[in-house]
Amino acid sequence: MDSLFAREMGEVENAFLAAPFEADGWNAALRLLARRTRSSRAQLLGIGDAATLFNFLPDIDTAYQREFEEIEGWRPDVNWRVAVSARPLEILSEAHYDIARQHSGTDDYEEHIRRWDGVHGCQTTLVEGEGLLVGLAALRSEDDGRTEQRDRKLFAAGATCALAAVRMQQAIAQRGAAMTVGAFDAIGVAAFLIDRHGAVAALSAAAEAIVGASGGDALCLRRGRLGAARRDADMSLQAGLARALDGTSPDEAMQQHWIGSPDAGVGGLLCELFRLPRREWDFGFEPRVLVVARPAADIPAVRTAPLRAALGLTAAEAEIALRLANGEAREEIATTRGTSPQTLGTQIKSILRKSDVGREAELAALVNRLLR
Repeated sequence: MDSLFAREMGEVENAFLAAPFEADGWNAALRLLARRTRSSRAQLLGIGDAATLFNFLPDIDTAYQREFEEIEGWRPDVNWRVAVSARPLEILSEAHYDIARQHSGTDDYEEHIRRWDGVHGCQTTLVEGEGLLVGLAALRSEDDGRTEQRDRKLFAAGATCALAAVRMQQAIAQRGAAMTVGAFDAIGVAAFLIDRHGAVAALSAAAEAIVGASGGDALCLRRGRLGAARRDADMSLQAGLARALDGTSPDEAMQQHWIGSPDAGVGGLLCELFRLPRREWDFGFEPRVLVVARPAADIPAVRTAPLRAALGLTAAEAEIALRLANGEAREEIATTRGTSPQTLGTQIKSILRKSDVGREAELAALVNRLLR
């Protein structure tokens, strides 16, 4: 190995190892990899469940990202680079691309790669599994020509350190999640961090106590996912989590959901869902949603007056709405008021209509927002 090649290889390796810790570190590493492999660009691509999680190419026009999404470039039947299968850190290049082009790819993708200087090059898989595929590639234009052995050897050295850097980025994300729930532990708050799959990535001690307790608790864990014991509340919670994870609506940055207990006489929980901000270099490891659960504390009956004024309820309807917000079951309310379940059901329908909500859980969350 000549001294120049050894020096260039060391530079690329060091750039990737430093990438998670330096401002603009990943861009710097990808730029250097492109220069040292004599390529137009270097790319770090993450593909999740039938979607692109990230597609990092330094200094490229935003039109590239928009076009990649429009042609669904993450799909193996569209993008022959994605269709090429290999073991992690196995280097694939033009000889493999020539074969893959015969069985996969579309005209749209061919036009796309010619426009953005990606006709030739080499690639490898860094991470495969956990619902995530992370690939590294050097992209070369027609003018750049095909890669040579020297280019591929240097690319392979960079890929090994890029894998270590991606794993370090994952460890940093996990450490950040642990520190976050640790902060909630210090103040005794029940907090759940939800990952991009909708699974609980970390939870505070108070949250663990809620879902770990026996009996008819309001919240539970099902195969690592946060749920509610009552079916109607669970439907509302799952829909809210889906909207928060989707992240397309600016109005869903914070949501409130009332999760009533399935046991009569046992208070429910007010769950607040916060969509977490996305970092510039988000590899899909970071939590996406924070859920804070607060136990119900009885709202005094004297608060029915402002509730009547705010929602236009009768005195009886305000009392019922208040008792629902305090976590009381329908059966208990009907018994203590001396009415039949059918009469109570009719009253609750009237309350929902006047309050412009569709479910009791939404009504309880609304009352809590108004009166707590």
